[in-house]
Amino acid sequence: MASEALFQQIPPFPEDVRTADMSTISLASLISGDAPSAKNMLEACQKLGFFLLDLRGDKLGEALSAEIDKLFAAGKEIMNLPHDVKEQYKHQIPKSFLGFKPRGEAKTESNEPDRFEWFNLGQDGLLRNSDLQPLPPVIKTYIPLFTSFLHHGQSVVSTICQSLATSLSLPPSTFTDLQPPTKPSGTVIRLIKADPSPNPTDLRTSMIHHTDFGTVTLLANVLGGLQILDPGKSPADKDAWLYVRPRPHCLVVNLGDAMVQWTGGLLKSNVHRINYAPGMQRLVERYSLAMLVRPEREASMKRLVGGETEEKDEGEGLTAWEWEVKKAMALKREVDRKGQEGNEGETDRT
Repeated sequence: MASEALFQQIPPFPEDVRTADMSTISLASLISGDAPSAKNMLEACQKLGFFLLDLRGDKLGEALSAEIDKLFAAGKEIMNLPHDVKEQYKHQIPKSFLGFKPRGEAKTESNEPDRFEWFNLGQDGLLRNSDLQPLPPVIKTYIPLFTSFLHHGQSVVSTICQSLATSLSLPPSTFTDLQPPTKPSGTVIRLIKADPSPNPTDLRTSMIHHTDFGTVTLLANVLGGLQILDPGKSPADKDAWLYVRPRPHCLVVNLGDAMVQWTGGLLKSNVHRINYAPGMQRLVERYSLAMLVRPEREASMKRLVGGETEEKDEGEGLTAWEWEVKKAMALKREVDRKGQEGNEGETDRT
């Protein structure tokens, strides 16, 4: 997470909002093999699917913290490039999710336009698994910084995955072997900019609720706005959404659907969304930095543990790429269905 200096530049997070009760795990303790820390992380990944990772007290964590501060400054410059530049480097869905996603292109659960934009930078191009994606000149100047952040982030992800595998009585390299950075994958570094919310009409969801497809997501943000769903509750229940309070030097870590699939549901991928920031923070533009890790494209999605479940193994015989396409198509059908229901509702009200 960003340092205290960036937190001092924004309004304070309010004390009167409901927040998620998240475990804080020390990266230094995980690296040293501390058993209680490994146990606490496993429990967090089984119950909530989210935890805070404290980067202090470790050389890797401190290097990552310094890079996060630099990338927040770079992110503001990149996300405020002129509209015509962003259009030139816009993503080309479904061919590619790399590049800029414009504000308002997707819908929220209320069938209104979203209130955020992002830029995706692919790991494959940074590590020369493929050609580097087309980039504006200003982003090219930051390639060494992005690449260093990627290497450090992957080291953190490996530490998390090896600890989880060991805790589940699997070989330590079980999950890391399925997502090596040197093989093609959908792993990206993502910059996100969400609009401020000064007006009553702005007090709504910015990004629709979802789970992440991949294995592990590392998120750095300063402003509130991220909300996670209280496990077992309905997304339609407005009281079931809990804010995540950002903490200096702490990454927000969450597991993705791939980890759920491989472990037969022993680990959890929780539903989350971006809402308007709480309190006076809503008056400020919200910038975030994320690293979303996915399995390498040819990895098997066969269940590795948790075989006692009677549910069908959805990954049997599928590569990661095939499994992700299957999930993406199912998600699109669900979004289209909800959008149609929303349109019918509008018709009923007129």
